[in-house]
Amino acid sequence: MGNLPWLLLTLLQSALILPLAIFPFQRARPHIYLYFPSLFVANETLRSRFPFGGFGWGRIAFGQADAPYASVARWVGAPGLAFLVCLISVSALLFLQRVWRIFSIVSLALLFVSPLLLSGSVKASPDFSVLAVQGGVPSLGLDFNVRARAVFELHRQATKKFFQTNTNRPDLVLWPENAVDIDPLKDEQVRSELQELVDSAGTPFIIGAVLEGGANFLNASLLWSPKVGPGSIYIKRHLTPFGEYIPWRSLSEFISPYAQRVVDFQAGKKVIAHEVGSAQIAPIICFELLDDVAGRQMAAKSNLLVVQTNSATFGRSPESAQQLGITRIRAIEHQRYVISVATSGVSAFIDPNGVVMQRSNGQGVATLLGKVALIDQRTFSDRHGGVVEVLLILLPVALLFTLTGPRRILRKRL
Repeated sequence: MGNLPWLLLTLLQSALILPLAIFPFQRARPHIYLYFPSLFVANETLRSRFPFGGFGWGRIAFGQADAPYASVARWVGAPGLAFLVCLISVSALLFLQRVWRIFSIVSLALLFVSPLLLSGSVKASPDFSVLAVQGGVPSLGLDFNVRARAVFELHRQATKKFFQTNTNRPDLVLWPENAVDIDPLKDEQVRSELQELVDSAGTPFIIGAVLEGGANFLNASLLWSPKVGPGSIYIKRHLTPFGEYIPWRSLSEFISPYAQRVVDFQAGKKVIAHEVGSAQIAPIICFELLDDVAGRQMAAKSNLLVVQTNSATFGRSPESAQQLGITRIRAIEHQRYVISVATSGVSAFIDPNGVVMQRSNGQGVATLLGKVALIDQRTFSDRHGGVVEVLLILLPVALLFTLTGPRRILRKRL
């Protein structure tokens, strides 16, 4: 859509964080710093939901996958992890400023030790095998899918090559988002070739496909079984603004003439998990990874999470590695094994501790075969995440005001 729309969007996102940036903390009393974690979480909550459903890509929790306290995400989710990082920062700052040093030392000790006491993931034996196929694309960039047939063929050939050279038969084959951008439910040639591949493999496939939904497209995850063909279909519910649909279309078309060329996708409405044997597999399609509510809903319906994504659009930028970091936090938060598969970039198997079991190393073709455990327990964060977020924002502020407000009023009267 050109440069102007994303410049305007950047200015809007910057405006949302501006109040925190310009607040004169350095001239305020030390206790004012203690409001900062709640204010920061409130700001991230706003930016993750507004505008257009939110842009949560830069949330602080998503950079903490290797932190020693990352395990708290299973209790308090990404918002709680952000709160903890801010609290550590505030405590360190007060210590360096030689203010409330005993409080700072005790706080830092508790903040680093308590996550270790709360750590420990669920125990389960990996016994469900999955082949993740990263087939690559003819070219990187925004026009990667101009040759949709070629993208399908690359994934088909990579899968065929694996089964020609390996006798192992996985329980599932997983393809990424946009692997089949020619509607396999309507195109007879693609449908026939896909069915032939699935039949020869003798195992179900979950594929990322673009379907035709009348005047709109559908970004879908399809289960495709041997001898049966297409089964359950999940339609992406949280679409990417300006990527899969144009918000405020009349204004957007006024700002950028490119907006007229974009055909909107249509959002799905149902939470669907694919059933393969005893596995209940919930697909999360790319941008949905940023949505806390959608993630909790998918975890509640599943015992295995798969992230189907297309990183070819972002070329050789760090986006794919950054998305891997986000996926690792989600694995901890939901205490699920997560398999992330991309058209190009980084594909990976991740355990419930956020540890990368195996991953691809570049933009080319990769086939990853691994075993995962099927876990259906729900974490505290999954059961109470929305309440935790509200408490993190409101409870500390109310408590601090209760403790410091009467003291200030009494001081003024005296």
